[in-house]
Amino acid sequence: MWQTGTANTPVAIQGIPTKTGKLTFVGNGVTYFPGWTQVKDPAIASLTSLNGVNTSSANFAIQDAKGNIVMQNPAPGTVGNVGRNTITGPNVLGFDVNAIKRVRITEGKEVEFRLDVVNVLNHPNFANPTTNINSTSFGQITSATGSRRFTFNARLNF
Repeated sequence: MWQTGTANTPVAIQGIPTKTGKLTFVGNGVTYFPGWTQVKDPAIASLTSLNGVNTSSANFAIQDAKGNIVMQNPAPGTVGNVGRNTITGPNVLGFDVNAIKRVRITEGKEVEFRLDVVNVLNHPNFANPTTNINSTSFGQITSATGSRRFTFNARLNF
């Protein structure tokens, strides 16, 4: 989910397991990293006070449920080490069904009735979570697709 070589590629402090994410429903929506929270980036302390950026930095780090820093911003002039597709997004489930009934009218004519149902289970498919560790919506999933849809067709074959 991360794009390597961009400004928002974080540094992994410890190994990040591929199956880290889990859909969790919270009061204000859906989050994908349960127990992970944003804290002020501890690397801010190493910034110089020459330009005053050490007191005005808005960079965050991510800590796990035990309070260990998992990811933080790279040092100035460097790129993070979290690779592309380090963490996979939520699973997508699709189950479509169709039914066809043909009724013969005469020797060369028939009527065909067809019902197509897309996402018959009406299961939501959630988008990928926000992975920018400096965003206030880190780990939140803001959209989903997957509404059930019926299509009915009738056709005369001759």
